[in-house]
Amino acid sequence: MPISIGIANCAHCGAKVGTVFDETAIAAPPKRQNQWAQVTRQMDENERIEKAQNHANSSVILGLSSFFPLLGLAMGIAAIVFGAMAVRSLKAYKVEDGMGSATAGFVIGTLGVVAQTCIIIYAVKLISGGNS
Repeated sequence: MPISIGIANCAHCGAKVGTVFDETAIAAPPKRQNQWAQVTRQMDENERIEKAQNHANSSVILGLSSFFPLLGLAMGIAAIVFGAMAVRSLKAYKVEDGMGSATAGFVIGTLGVVAQTCIIIYAVKLISGGNS
């Protein structure tokens, strides 16, 4: 394996193997505390990604249910909120899995809110026009 200029590192564990000028110079192994902190950080990150993907799936379900009368408006707003939260979290962690569901839930929820608003406006005009 060719040695690059500067410090040579082990490809497996990342430890310093030597330098270009002295292959026998070995650095101290990395500390275990740092490794456990990195594992904990990775677990927390994976948990947040999984939560964002669950929000994306919930957003789609809420978006589709936003077309039902009466509760549809609340479900549509919830779909928009869950979709926006999922997109923001998934973009922050640069994860593509779940991004489509989050976007679809956001769009479907928005369409559901628009449809519910139109139904409400139509019902108000129908009621007020019928009493005149």
